Formats: sequence, C-alpha cells, structure tokens
Amino acid sequence: MTDDYRIEKSRLSVVVVTAGGERMAGELFVQPFSRYRLGPEQAPDILNARDPFFPFATDDGETVLVAKDQVREVEVAFPPDAAGEEPEDAAGAPRALIEVTLADGSAATGSVYLQAPTDRPRLLDFLNRCESRFITLYAPGGARLVNRRLIERVRPLD
Repeated sequence: MTDDYRIEKSRLSVVVVTAGGERMAGELFVQPFSRYRLGPEQAPDILNARDPFFPFATDDGETVLVAKDQVREVEVAFPPDAAGEEPEDAAGAPRALIEVTLADGSAATGSVYLQAPTDRPRLLDFLNRCESRFITLYAPGGARLVNRRLIERVRPLD
C-alpha cells in the first residue's frame, strides 16, 4: 500500500548529544533538496528550522522525536571524498577559529564563518546577531552544531 502523503527522505549519519550528556548515534531524515539553497538538506537545515522537535533514527532501529532545546550538540562527519570544510554558502565570508565552552563545562573548537554585514564582520557582531538555534563549527573531517542557548563563553583562537 502506498501513501500519497509520504515524502521520500534520505538519511544523514550524525551523533546527537543531549543537554544531559547522552550520546545517541543515528540518522537524521533529510530531503533531497533544501528549501533555502542548492543541494540536499543538511543537518543545520533540520536543526535551525522553526519546528521544536525532529525525528531521529537511532542505531538501535528506533525512531524518536527529539526536542531541539534539549540537544547540546550534533556531530556530523564529512564524507572521505569531501573537497573541503568550507560550506558553499560561506564562500568569501571571513573565518574565525574559536573555542566554545558550554554551560556544562564541555568545550568545542572549530571555525565559524562570519556571515555578518560587511561593515561589521567581527565575531562579537556575528554572535550577537545570530538568530539560528545552532551555530556550526567546522573542523577537518566534520562539523559540530552547538546549541546557541547553551553557550557560556566563546574564546577567539586566531
């Protein structure tokens, strides 16, 4: 039996870390085309969408609905054949290497692309004007999406 209302989805392997520290390996359900840019939907598209929950297929074969506000971070590995770490939509944006410390004391290091007005491309302006729920840190081999509401402090490293 087919369902005329079903939307075909692909899967993207990630690790979700909850605010309580639980690590869940599994997959996000992504569409083959993003609404806001060229190419397939990616983890930031899912996590920064307005919906407060997202479906997540655990490696145990169970599908759970996860509250975005209770996600500390999401780790996404780049495929081995990925050309580089810079996202297509950040081409030309200034980059800042930072260390982010979260409220629970955990820390993450990576680069952010300062997509801010050209007259104010400072890290401070980027952080103060960011409206996304998650900030993406890029590092060799992958990206880490960090819940902005759980950030305690940010330290520039360059």
